[in-house]
Amino acid sequence: MISQQMEEYLEAIGKLEERGEPVTTSALAKECRVAPPTVTEMLHRLTEQGLISYEPRKEVALTEAGRELSTTVIRRHRLWERFLQDVLGLKWDQVHDQACRLEHATSPDLERKLEEALGDSATCPHGHTIPGAALETVAVSAGPLSAVEPGRSVRIVNVQEDGALLRQLEALGIAPGAVVRVEEVSPADGALTLMVGEQRQTLDSTAASQVVAAPLSSEEAQSRAGDAGAMALGDLPTGAAATVQGFLAGRGLVARCLALGFTPGAEVQMVQNLHGGPVIVLVRDTRVALGRGEAQKIVVRREVSHGQANQLH
Repeated sequence: MISQQMEEYLEAIGKLEERGEPVTTSALAKECRVAPPTVTEMLHRLTEQGLISYEPRKEVALTEAGRELSTTVIRRHRLWERFLQDVLGLKWDQVHDQACRLEHATSPDLERKLEEALGDSATCPHGHTIPGAALETVAVSAGPLSAVEPGRSVRIVNVQEDGALLRQLEALGIAPGAVVRVEEVSPADGALTLMVGEQRQTLDSTAASQVVAAPLSSEEAQSRAGDAGAMALGDLPTGAAATVQGFLAGRGLVARCLALGFTPGAEVQMVQNLHGGPVIVLVRDTRVALGRGEAQKIVVRREVSHGQANQLH
């Protein structure tokens, strides 16, 4: 019998492996927020169930059965996070704890229904890949934002699921999919001065180390150099107008966007953007609600148009 607690440890092992961190007793103790002796006891139980390979003072390894179960739990957790934010409107600093409860009570049938409801969603709200989703792998060159050199623009890939960190990043407009430019790094404390959209922001080094970012492709870097207004639709402030430029998504989401009227060249206006949940956009005289993940995959060029601004009432 696999208990909920066992599933949580398998999930923690899978996440440590995903981040490329050594799966040790101390690392698991920190991840699960328990004492090392508690971890050791659970590792023996998981070994007896044939879910891990474990020897004292060595790294833990998942067996084939353990990896399958770990992947399933992580997948359900991230599907629930995406559903809770995009469909129910919870903020991204609230969905983790709720998903932790729901992931253990999710049947295969309910998992399939969640997937159908979410469509082409490939990541959770924090930018982590949903196992099994069609998504390009994160660039090998991706790394902590704190390591980016001044003068470089990068795209935010994912962030750690810490409530205080998420609230701090939300206030600064930093989220997966956003493009930021590192302007300066303080020689005193490593704090970063960033350009986030049109806003100049400061992020301390500890927070920046928990944000993973990747360099822009050469094509995107050139495009942005010639079009400073290019941005993700999800970064467009309430009331601002823009023109659709393209998509950073698979065919499924592109087809949905086109069906909703988000064709290249279409003029759009942000009706509501709370920077943490779904957005409401005016496109072709119709108000459309989009999940945060969808909005971050639509590339627009911001415009200044008094005529459009007057349409928002």
